Amino acid sequence: MQVLAAAVHIERFDPSADEPRLRACYEIAAAAQPEDDPNAPPLSYSGFLAWWIYGMAGVPQQTWLATSDTGTPVGCYLLELPERENKGMAFGLPIVALAARRQGVGTALVAHAAKQAENAGRALLMSVTRVDAPGAAFAPAIGARPTMRDARRVLDVGPALDGRLPRLRADAAGYTLRRWSGPTPDDLIDGVCSLITAMADAPREKNVEPDEWDPERLRAAEARRIAQGNRWYQVAAIHDASGAMAALTQVEVDPPIDEWAFQDITAVTRPHRGHRLGLHVKVAMLEWLAEAEPQVRRIVTYNAVDNKHMIAVNDELGHRVTDQFQRFELDVAAALTLVAAR
Repeated sequence: MQVLAAAVHIERFDPSADEPRLRACYEIAAAAQPEDDPNAPPLSYSGFLAWWIYGMAGVPQQTWLATSDTGTPVGCYLLELPERENKGMAFGLPIVALAARRQGVGTALVAHAAKQAENAGRALLMSVTRVDAPGAAFAPAIGARPTMRDARRVLDVGPALDGRLPRLRADAAGYTLRRWSGPTPDDLIDGVCSLITAMADAPREKNVEPDEWDPERLRAAEARRIAQGNRWYQVAAIHDASGAMAALTQVEVDPPIDEWAFQDITAVTRPHRGHRLGLHVKVAMLEWLAEAEPQVRRIVTYNAVDNKHMIAVNDELGHRVTDQFQRFELDVAAALTLVAAR
């Protein structure tokens, strides 16, 4: 069915060279957060800037701003176009300004993104929205299909947690902890790449390929963190007998909102599972953060709702669920019929 879209002008811009347009996109996203994701940490400009300029490590992306006939920003979107895995997919995030919602702007953004995805040879658009947010109703209305669901969990940091940690520390005989902040030491690069790649067997959509990590990709991801100005911490468990990295957990802190910390991966390689190493490295991380980042009051993490093993670890630590997020997919061919792309 053809849907009439609002009269919007959608222009691509370079976020590294066009600060006014990047700022306009940030202001749209920040103003919409109380409606779209009210329980999330505040959106810092430095974090948004790094995300829209550098994106995910090694994943090319496009940034677009939509304006009205009067030049008022009414929406924007980020489009990621993976070139290593998932070459048939595009990952999009459309955001509509609060004052411009329910006027066809979102439909125009999706159709426009679909045209860019088609130009890049992609057949499927992917996105995600918080359950109960406006996007959760919008996505099925334009024909998008729900796929996986994730849950956001928050761990409250303070005396109560500190008192529980000694009891939670796992007996990890045969393993030695190694911790570092900032870029990965050269002698640990291969181990970190193996640990991130080990997450290939974590729950995911059937048609989504897992990422393969190598030193080049890892260094690109670290360069993004450096450019953003984040502080990040890693704790690994090294198997004494073989010298192999068996488990890894990563946490980062965005300085403008440093009462929050963000959990990145926690992974254990298959040969070393069953020894509670995931809990072991996470407890060690929490004890380290209490020293290195004493102002942190909350740690936020995301788990696929089917990831029972990591959910069990997080429940034992005391995480609480704040929100769920629904992932959607939409055929590019179907999205192109929504409205004539501008």
